[in-house]
Amino acid sequence: MRGVACLQGCIERHRHKGDTRVYLRFFNLRESPFNLTPDPRFLFLSAQHEEALTHLLYGIYERKGFIEITGEVGTGKTVLCRALLERLDANVATALIFNSYLNKMELLQAITDDFGLHPCDTTSKGYIDALNAYLLGEFTAGRNAVVVIDEAQNLEATVLEQLRMLSNLETERGKLLQIILVGQPELRDKLATSQMRQLEQRIAVRFHIHALTRTETEQYITHRMSVAGASHTVVWSRHALQLIHYHTGGIPRRINLLCDRMLMTAFVRETHRVSAAIVRQSVRDLASPWQPQRPPRRRVTVLGGIALGLVGVLGGSALLFPTVSEQWYARLQAQLLALSQPAASGPALPLPGAPEVAPSVSLPPLAPPASEPDTVLTPLTATPALPPPAPPMEVDIQLVQTLWRTKIQLEERVSQAQLSLGTTWEPLLVPTLRRLGFDVMAWETGLWPLVNVSRPCLIELLPEPTATRPVLVVLVRGLADGAVIYQEPEGLLTIPLQRLRQLWSGQLYLTLETTKARGVPIGFGVTGERVRGLQQTLRELGYFTSLPSGQFDAQTVQAVKRFQRDNQLTVDGRVGRRTLMMLLHIGAEALASST
Repeated sequence: MRGVACLQGCIERHRHKGDTRVYLRFFNLRESPFNLTPDPRFLFLSAQHEEALTHLLYGIYERKGFIEITGEVGTGKTVLCRALLERLDANVATALIFNSYLNKMELLQAITDDFGLHPCDTTSKGYIDALNAYLLGEFTAGRNAVVVIDEAQNLEATVLEQLRMLSNLETERGKLLQIILVGQPELRDKLATSQMRQLEQRIAVRFHIHALTRTETEQYITHRMSVAGASHTVVWSRHALQLIHYHTGGIPRRINLLCDRMLMTAFVRETHRVSAAIVRQSVRDLASPWQPQRPPRRRVTVLGGIALGLVGVLGGSALLFPTVSEQWYARLQAQLLALSQPAASGPALPLPGAPEVAPSVSLPPLAPPASEPDTVLTPLTATPALPPPAPPMEVDIQLVQTLWRTKIQLEERVSQAQLSLGTTWEPLLVPTLRRLGFDVMAWETGLWPLVNVSRPCLIELLPEPTATRPVLVVLVRGLADGAVIYQEPEGLLTIPLQRLRQLWSGQLYLTLETTKARGVPIGFGVTGERVRGLQQTLRELGYFTSLPSGQFDAQTVQAVKRFQRDNQLTVDGRVGRRTLMMLLHIGAEALASST
């Protein structure tokens, strides 16, 4: 009888498969934790989401006029807008526009309707006059008004121009109307056109929301389960969490879709433990868009004097330091010399001694293996490199040499002693580099800041999505479409952005020679060439608007604070070691030359 009852229960669970409500009691949940509706109660404030919310509140209360928030599909922009509305006080009137397929007249109607206005004159002028009178009254009473437009990338150019005209409603003390444009990255492209330059120059506050890191993905899942009433009734295996991040790319909406299906699958199997097998089954249930795709075949060429090979064993062999230097230093110099000169016409020739490259290579499938690699030195799946970056390319050769030697030394120690690293190289890497005269800063970040790195550093990549121990890689610099790395015996190689996204662990190690750290921190009142180089760097990065004066004045303090806030540093307006490290690694040529 008991067997019959179990069979009936199993049949009943399969009959309800697809109905979210049936698993709530099984997991002791009050409500579904992974609904797709933008409920502000479920908003997970990662570091970047909290910063985006801070940018929004700052732009509103400081009456900055135009505010732009962008992010990929499913990154949480709409729920962020709803959370913003809940945090505004009673002195802020709001109009929330979700339908962005509006013409100029429909936009004016929607805004006035949300503000509760009913103009007698229903012409364009009548709507604007009524809105102007309302905004002046609000401003006089010490109140504010905000228009939030979601999916703003769909707005036509004429509608965007109408919004720009509305921003002209102002007094000498501030903007009467704050306009928040929320949209996908296409919004940035649209505003960057020549036709939209007047509007683009009026945007005072901007923020781009990236996908969640692997750590944030785990925190996101825990947060939503907790809000739903049961943070500990489901056990998520480490392998399962890694696969969730791998298949969803850290996009919250995709995480919701996959996790909801996983809970249903676990319910059908009568288990409170979510395993890697359940993740794989749920991925299959969600059909082809969730399956890692086999990339197209690429033609591998040799360009600019660099033999482009396969990105092979990133771990490298345990080599003696003199041998390493003799083998790679001269070739690296030759490669950099080739990059710094214009490419000759006609077919490029490989460097002497470079391995032959097959005319075409078929990529292996990207699906994760069934088991974890045996050691941290397991090679990455081979991937053809892209063409080298456009010349000229400046690289600190001595720093690349030091980082490569450090990498080899650490991997030799690990392979010999079979040390268990857990999930990071930091405990071994930091003291080793400090003994060599470097300050080290571990920086956990998303993929997109990596493309701005212009100074060599060490990064961690995961050879497979199921790996728990990353490999160390010498990053030469980031590119818009990938990254340049160095490894032996190939030399300089380029990892395409698509492949880098699959390998990225979220961890960089920035370094600073102790000789360059002398005299820091520098702050208000300091003068000299270092300050001039700092101002030039901040100007190139968009934080400092005046001409460099060499005087660390109040404007420089504010520029440094904005840079620190954007990069999750301690906001004190002074350039200490960590701030200097960050500046040196994201394109600060002027600062590097002055240190």
